[in-house]
Amino acid sequence: MKSKIEAAANVIVIVLAVLVGSVFLKDRFSSAPPEPNAVKAGDKLANLDGWDWGAHEQTLVLGLRKGCHFCEDSAPFYQRLIAQQQQGGSNSTIVAVFPDTADTVKEVVQSEGLRVRALAGVPLERLKIAATPTLLVVDRNGTVLNAWIGMLSPRQELEVMRATTAPTASGLKSPG
Repeated sequence: MKSKIEAAANVIVIVLAVLVGSVFLKDRFSSAPPEPNAVKAGDKLANLDGWDWGAHEQTLVLGLRKGCHFCEDSAPFYQRLIAQQQQGGSNSTIVAVFPDTADTVKEVVQSEGLRVRALAGVPLERLKIAATPTLLVVDRNGTVLNAWIGMLSPRQELEVMRATTAPTASGLKSPG
């Protein structure tokens, strides 16, 4: 009888471990699908305090927030984008926007090594950003040319690199 109870307890522990592990892995390795009203190519964005769309031929917006593990995991890619822009290999000016406080943003930018202009206290919904991270290529009129939501695949990272190194688009592009 005692061995049956121990066996049942072991089975229960194993089942619970599998359930907890699968929930963790699902959360850790899959970004949420974009919401139906999420930002997309062709959307016109609201003016942004501290940023003038018209002063830049093209802007790459990094929509981030503290505590977003997809944002943290994507930091090496953002560092490459920033390095490309600083070396003159990009036609986009990069700005990171956060809903967080200025002190929090300063901490995140420093800890992730993001040497980029960062705006704090931005209500992300004003930019139609429903999830983080979100990357947007925006023209001087505030029109979204490209949008990527969530943690990017290597193919999507390449799309972002191409979108920010190619001559400024005259038409709208949709992410693949």
